[in-house]
Amino acid sequence: MNGQQIQSKIISMEIDVLKAVRQRTLDQLTEGPFVKEARLFFLLLPFFNGEQWSDKMESSARTVAIVYAALHSHDRVREEMPISKEQQLTVLAGDFYSGIYYQLLAESKNIEMVQKLATAIIQVSEKKASFHEPALQQPEQVEETATVIETALLNAFYEENGFTHYKQLMEQSLLYIRYTEELEALKNGEFSHILRLFSETLIQSAFIESWLTDRLESLGNDIVVSINDCELDFELKNVLLHQIIPHRLSAEPLTREG
Repeated sequence: MNGQQIQSKIISMEIDVLKAVRQRTLDQLTEGPFVKEARLFFLLLPFFNGEQWSDKMESSARTVAIVYAALHSHDRVREEMPISKEQQLTVLAGDFYSGIYYQLLAESKNIEMVQKLATAIIQVSEKKASFHEPALQQPEQVEETATVIETALLNAFYEENGFTHYKQLMEQSLLYIRYTEELEALKNGEFSHILRLFSETLIQSAFIESWLTDRLESLGNDIVVSINDCELDFELKNVLLHQIIPHRLSAEPLTREG
């Protein structure tokens, strides 16, 4: 599978999600559903890498993508008074997307997947709730919070379908992307819950920047090792390193084998 085919499949999954949650008023008055390209890539990674891929797995992957869209919609709600019409509709959109994935899960009658996904949603929600708790989190605890938020749903999908050998690569890559976004937000003087947690123990912006930069360098090296462990082919490596994770600090040219 070449790079263009991989991108086409990701776009196809994105369109499927949009169709599943389409609602005229919400489409017109909110930003609409959104799922990060990297999350769709890792949902489809086993398929890209030639693993056995059934219609049931495709349906489960689409459902997980809709859950990500629902949680993202709730994340868009800002803490402000009075609540605007857009904010109210954004909450409704998240609830609507949630209803769609509950419906799809019920139709699938895949009880084990329902249980795994429900557990993952609880884990993500608990970590997001920790943003508003007074207890300090050390940087390693903040990293655990970010990792659960980024990867719990994907791990549920991997565990259900026997794809846990991609777990390490997926977690390292999504954490790398999250830290890249956090570093950019820090440099631009923007607020994020993760940066606020870091600031409670690292105090100064320079220390936070140094910590994030060091972790990005380390994660970049770990990703290269994990890619080789997963035995991804050249095209898949290329798409992952240069399109899905385009800002790797330690990115290096790939050499086609053979």
